[in-house]
Amino acid sequence: MKPMEYFYTIKPIMKKVNKKEFEEFIKNYPRKLLYNCHRVCTPPAISYNDVELANRYPHSRIANTWAYSDDPDHYYYEENPEYYIMENYREVFDSKTGNKVKDNE
Repeated sequence: MKPMEYFYTIKPIMKKVNKKEFEEFIKNYPRKLLYNCHRVCTPPAISYNDVELANRYPHSRIANTWAYSDDPDHYYYEENPEYYIMENYREVFDSKTGNKVKDNE
């Protein structure tokens, strides 16, 4: 079984959106989202995760961006930030298998 199919059977479609659309999506998402910031890259990566969908990243990722700065003097300044949301999150959630991965797996 492929990793995606362990958690859900429909492939997520990530869509690039603007900042306003991203913020509206996060604000109106129907379930609780877990915010996660990964500092192993520059700029730090930010993801929003639905742990009811899957209990493991990246399978729980519903939206993502990076820790952009509006200040050109910051090392992670970006003129054109990118924002992504899962376009078909309802269908993906409806196809979830209910499987979970234990911490020791």
